[in-house]
Amino acid sequence: MTNLPSIKQLQYLLAVHQHQHFGRAAEACFIGQSTLSSAIQNLEETLGCQLIERENRSLMFTDIGEEVVERARKIIDDTMSVKELTKSYKNPLSGKLTLGIIPTIASFIAAPLYQACKKEFEALNLVLVEDTSDNLLDKLEHGHIDMAMLALPYRTDKFHTQVLAKDHFSLVRHADYSVPEPIEDFNLLPEQSVFLLEKEHCMTGHALSACHLNRSACINPFEAANLHTLLSMVEYKNGVTFLPQMAINAGILQGKPLIATPPQDHAYREIGLIWRRTTGRIRDFRLFSDFVRGYISSQCQAKADSMK
Repeated sequence: MTNLPSIKQLQYLLAVHQHQHFGRAAEACFIGQSTLSSAIQNLEETLGCQLIERENRSLMFTDIGEEVVERARKIIDDTMSVKELTKSYKNPLSGKLTLGIIPTIASFIAAPLYQACKKEFEALNLVLVEDTSDNLLDKLEHGHIDMAMLALPYRTDKFHTQVLAKDHFSLVRHADYSVPEPIEDFNLLPEQSVFLLEKEHCMTGHALSACHLNRSACINPFEAANLHTLLSMVEYKNGVTFLPQMAINAGILQGKPLIATPPQDHAYREIGLIWRRTTGRIRDFRLFSDFVRGYISSQCQAKADSMK
């Protein structure tokens, strides 16, 4: 039988590639550096080629080494999916599930969703991670999280995407700040009167696109780091902003002299869950996404009923 690399050797190789340092990689794998170095050397002998160039305290992956790393990552993913598949089959939605959520969703749904999941799935250990869309996609690709909840559209071609709900935008202004109504073109708002989040927050791009706002003179150059700073600018009558219904339903405007007016063209972003196509927990993730979709819908409906 052909001598093949072991899963353990490939895991060690990925650790060295991630940390770009034998010592740190060994610590991450909870083994000694000599054990790690020996395993990598044995892997190179098995494959018959050099994967890593070593010089004093530095290292560099060879061209073939980089290709092997990519193949190794897929092998590890496929191997993990086999284990996840059998575990999911025996005990649906049990064990640990790490869910990444972007800040402009997490602020309004993370806590109540976490509590609802604890009640619904007693055997599930839900771990939440809040981060930007780009960071969550990177963590998902490298297996640091299992799923991510993002605002769409976004570049998620590598992953399976499940749309959960539409989250409509409203124009938010101070009660004493006058704007022409109805507003048919938001680009005609007063100069530098529209306040938005930093570009790192995808909600800015979604608001600009959904409300057909181009970066014209009406956009204020100030970029807020969070929604509360954004609302402070509006509360002091400096201008207006756009908020998703999820934030409004969560009571972010409660106690403030602010008015939310839905645009006439029903501008919205979509809320979706994404996961790796190679996962063995598809059954789990579909069950979870069905629950989250129902939860978001029920919350929005309950809020709508209370406002009648």
